[in-house]
Amino acid sequence: MNWAYALLEVSPDANVGEVKRAYARLLRKTRPDEDAEGFQQLHMAYRLVLAQATARAAGAAMQSGHAAPPALENPPSVQVARAGYVAAIRTTENSTGGTAAPAKTDTSPVLAVNPTELLERVIQCAIANNDDRKLSAWLSQQPEFWSIRTKQHIGQLLLNQLFRNPQPMASACLDTLLQFFDLEQVLSGVNPMALAQLRRRQLAMWYLLPENDRALALRLNIPVNRSPDRRQLTACLRLLEKPWRWQAVPWPAIRRGRTAAIGRFIHGLCSGHLAELPPQINQAHAVFWYRAALTGAMSWPRFAVGSVRAGFLALILMTCVIGMAALTSWANGEGLHVFVALGIGAVMATSVLGLWLAYAGWIWLDHWQGLPESSQTGPVWLRRMLVPALCAAVVGVDYLATAPVAAIAILGATLIMALRRFQHRSPPRPAGKRTSLRASLSGMGVLFVVLANALSKLAHELPEQIPIIAIAATVPMAIWMADMWRHRIHFKRKATA
Repeated sequence: MNWAYALLEVSPDANVGEVKRAYARLLRKTRPDEDAEGFQQLHMAYRLVLAQATARAAGAAMQSGHAAPPALENPPSVQVARAGYVAAIRTTENSTGGTAAPAKTDTSPVLAVNPTELLERVIQCAIANNDDRKLSAWLSQQPEFWSIRTKQHIGQLLLNQLFRNPQPMASACLDTLLQFFDLEQVLSGVNPMALAQLRRRQLAMWYLLPENDRALALRLNIPVNRSPDRRQLTACLRLLEKPWRWQAVPWPAIRRGRTAAIGRFIHGLCSGHLAELPPQINQAHAVFWYRAALTGAMSWPRFAVGSVRAGFLALILMTCVIGMAALTSWANGEGLHVFVALGIGAVMATSVLGLWLAYAGWIWLDHWQGLPESSQTGPVWLRRMLVPALCAAVVGVDYLATAPVAAIAILGATLIMALRRFQHRSPPRPAGKRTSLRASLSGMGVLFVVLANALSKLAHELPEQIPIIAIAATVPMAIWMADMWRHRIHFKRKATA
């Protein structure tokens, strides 16, 4: 009732005359032919407030002993309940003119409601109920939705409100709302892409509620017993809620499994759509740790986290070397050779950092070589000619530098790179016919070492005029030529363009 008094701009104790004058004044601003919905709400508010004022005047007249007005056939509330939207619609049709057909008597129980209040009730019930069956039963029991017009109007308002301000809601509850208000159909006009984005946003907010820790732990594949262990979830959430700073990177980076746990946490919330994360999560933090957890390519966050780990391991090795040198000198009663210990530790630390840099460079190079032909990342001509350049380097190192060991090492890396390039750029195959090169890398390495050993032994028996390494260099060149021939269509397009 408060909304009706506020709409008519009258006090709750206004008499019948004041209510009629307010209604007449507002009718000049709200015309049925210009704003039909506004006129319906104004008319419903007028009938409700007028019924209350009439009942209040009748009660006052009976107490003062005056003659009471004729009794109504039904109480005011029943009249309003029976009239509702139907009376407002009929008034609208008669006010807009025309020869409308005489309306039949409608005794369906259509209620006059406040759309804003009803919308808030629906949203609060959907948030509070995690069970879609309870939500469906509650919606079916609301008499306000017996009117099809009211149901459609509230459904449109609900969807617009959720698009503007997403709420923490389970996917099953959102599906129940869409099904009840007939918004899941194609003819409803709802954008399916926007609806999928809304679903992910609300589900991410729903997972962050404290009562849904078990559901989030199950989604992230975190073992739970009778109650979920919130330590890992809390640690990830606390880190992602902080502002982005480089000082916050080393400690999670050196902890075992923490980077992968943060990546799983972010992926579990948004399924990889980082722009749809909840507002309480810092976007810069989420992007950094999600890219650091990806193992496909060597991104800058992954390189930074790996460098921190390698530096930490190098520092530990230097400390261990110096400590062992100090213990050995103390046990033998000799002085500590500081420079010797520092030199050995520095060599070991440099070796660790060098191995990490070589691994990072190989991962980046492997990903870069496996890019499709249409990709414009980096110089395209350099990506195409890298394998032939390495094959030429193998022959040059063997003949000019007379270093067959180095030539064989370069040849092995070139062969693996050519095979990886061919596999990455191959069209997708059915699941049952896929072959994985990663699973056979160890066997290929062993075979390459055996063949290299055999060739080194046979080099003394074979004539020197036979270029064994040069012949072996034709293998990665053949693989590279097969790959380029398979993508020849791109060269034809550029030639015609």
